[in-house]
Amino acid sequence: MPARRKPRPLDAVLADIEEPTGAAHELVQRGRAAWDDDRLLRLAGESLIGRIADATNRLPDQVKRGIPDVPWDDIRDIRILVDHIYHRIDYRALWKTLKDDIPHLLQQLRAWSEGNLPRSRGQDARRVT
Repeated sequence: MPARRKPRPLDAVLADIEEPTGAAHELVQRGRAAWDDDRLLRLAGESLIGRIADATNRLPDQVKRGIPDVPWDDIRDIRILVDHIYHRIDYRALWKTLKDDIPHLLQQLRAWSEGNLPRSRGQDARRVT
């Protein structure tokens, strides 16, 4: 049986969320008309949501319990939708997720981080357990 992989540091998981949320912001800045007219933008949106949701699923339970305002089960479910049930995607709902829900998630994670993460880089408290 293969050895279990070492968990990623929490700051790395948070960075895995932060990077595609920045790209989601750029995508939304192009506007709804561009979203509606450009299939490649919609596919990019699917990919970004899948990456964000995959990374949030790696957050430890202590983080999720600390941010009850985020619908963690919905995030898990949308990853399954965009990765496996893509033929049922509602692109209007996906646009709303990119425009409203992803920024809210990032805001909540940043607020939690400010109050809960140590400031020095070498501390073990930043490692996902």
